[in-house]
Amino acid sequence: MNKIFLISGILLSISTIFGQSDPSYRQNQFNAMQLNPAQTGSNDRNEINVLTTESWLGMDGAPKTTTASGNFNASNRLGVGFIALNDQIGPVKTNRIGISSAYHLPLNKKWKMSIGLNGTVSNMSVDLPSLSTTVVGDPHMMSMLNTGVQLRAGWGILLYHKKFFFGASQPTLGKVRFMNSTMDKFVQSQSFIAYAGSDIPMNKQWNFRPNIVYRYVTNMPTYLDIASVFTYAKKLDLGLSYQLLGSIGAVVGLEINKTLYIGYAYSYPTSALSSFTSQSHELALRIRFGKSKSTFGFQNPRFFN
Repeated sequence: MNKIFLISGILLSISTIFGQSDPSYRQNQFNAMQLNPAQTGSNDRNEINVLTTESWLGMDGAPKTTTASGNFNASNRLGVGFIALNDQIGPVKTNRIGISSAYHLPLNKKWKMSIGLNGTVSNMSVDLPSLSTTVVGDPHMMSMLNTGVQLRAGWGILLYHKKFFFGASQPTLGKVRFMNSTMDKFVQSQSFIAYAGSDIPMNKQWNFRPNIVYRYVTNMPTYLDIASVFTYAKKLDLGLSYQLLGSIGAVVGLEINKTLYIGYAYSYPTSALSSFTSQSHELALRIRFGKSKSTFGFQNPRFFN
């Protein structure tokens, strides 16, 4: 029992310091399926994305996350996809592989709705020997902790129009267990996500594309991410991002050709973390392929930035 209390304290400290149960990104178009499985197949072309983030540089145990995903149109109405994630926060390391599928239904000539499901296989470990303690040779800190293979699932719904989109999801349902003890209060708590965005033409060259993401996580502070992106000639993205009680930053992206897009995001902490670190960096790469599809009278919107 003492060991369980010790583990709980360590994980609670990590959650408090790092302020996240699942990775959060500034360039959410590369992370859409992780936010909501209903995004699967919603893009007008197939794509493969790679996104890597290093947060709070210079701080010991700072988060490092890499995600690779594939989002494919199996048909005009069915999408399939995969996500592979590697995430490390302090001594806690998570590996996750998931698949998702969504069905897209036309509501009328202007609106579509999709409903998506996902399934994930994950493993979480805690490297206790890497932590410094005041007790030399503490037997409770001499071995690794591991959840083993854990199966989890999620759901989501998406409503979208040529210029607007609205989504809601619970992408991760189920419980995380160490030593037969539930750790939902400390790591990977279940979350509810809601978001919205728009693509507003300003003139023949510029579009304004704001979006907002709200995440409710049990026992965690409110997560609210707001971005305002200006797109030039549908190729160059320039924008600002703000995370409530978290950070401010900038986003830039360039569509090099119809196949390749690269993106970069920089953020600066506005919380007490600014005393320990000054920056976070995020790099993204997207490869698109296949024929562009225009169904039900309109092209799918550019989700997020």
